[in-house]
Amino acid sequence: MIVSIDDFKNRLAEIDTLLNYSRANQHSVDKYKLFNKIAIVLLCSHFEVFIESFIAEHVDVIKHCFDSGSIPQYMKDNYIDDTIRTLKDLKKPSKKQKPLRALFQLHGATTVPLTSLSELILDTKYSFGKHGQEETEKLFCKFGFGVFVETKAFKDSFKVINSVISIRNNIIHEGSAPTLSLADIITYKKCFVDFANELENHVLAHQIDYYGREYYLHAHVV
Repeated sequence: MIVSIDDFKNRLAEIDTLLNYSRANQHSVDKYKLFNKIAIVLLCSHFEVFIESFIAEHVDVIKHCFDSGSIPQYMKDNYIDDTIRTLKDLKKPSKKQKPLRALFQLHGATTVPLTSLSELILDTKYSFGKHGQEETEKLFCKFGFGVFVETKAFKDSFKVINSVISIRNNIIHEGSAPTLSLADIITYKKCFVDFANELENHVLAHQIDYYGREYYLHAHVV
């Protein structure tokens, strides 16, 4: 079980609650629209939190499966880029010492556990204020999921997810009142769940590639 994916699915129970309220208030146009709008906003919010949580969990698994001598090169590059980028913004030289020391240890001749290099800096978040397919692709590719990004499952899912995010943005930033039906929300929620399941199946099927061993129990998710 991939914890971040399981958590995401559990959080979607809130969407089910809103769907129940929407279903019970179909006689009231204002309430019906309100619950559907809230469901869209919350669905997108949960999805974006999920993506960042998934990437953070992925990094944690890498730390447990590799050491400084075996860590994938893309992760070394990420640590270098993100640590140095952050150090540029630090005004006090004293605060730069520990991260720099950790970088030297990461590239040193002596192998050390990655869990001991907590001073290394890694950005696992979306760029501030940016979401959607392009930003998700960047984040996934940064952390080794370029193959998944090119799958039909990823691209087909985002045809719908992009539309949902656009609706959410219009609700938040323009105060729009889109015509959303109960059936629309159910369809959108299913798409997000399907994406999570496809991602989980992909990771479980390629654990050796990502982690050098089978870290998670192997099971196909439907």
